[in-house]
Amino acid sequence: MKLSEMSQNQTKTSTREKDIKQSYEELKNCSSNELMDRLSNQIREQKVSGKFDYNGLQSSVEQLKNYLPKQTYENMLRILESFK
Repeated sequence: MKLSEMSQNQTKTSTREKDIKQSYEELKNCSSNELMDRLSNQIREQKVSGKFDYNGLQSSVEQLKNYLPKQTYENMLRILESFK
């Protein structure tokens, strides 16, 4: 699941928790650089398609906050902010 898809899920909390855990499992072995690359690529894809969703991406990063090292979380927010 892409980061941007996490915030679009409007189903039950248990499903959202499952989605967050699934995303965590997919991303847990990624280095900070890989996470930054994934976020940057998603931002670029959204901008090219004209569907940039800053709030959705920010919400997704916030949902992963507890699973990320503090520095990685802060870097992801900075990258997202730079594309705003």
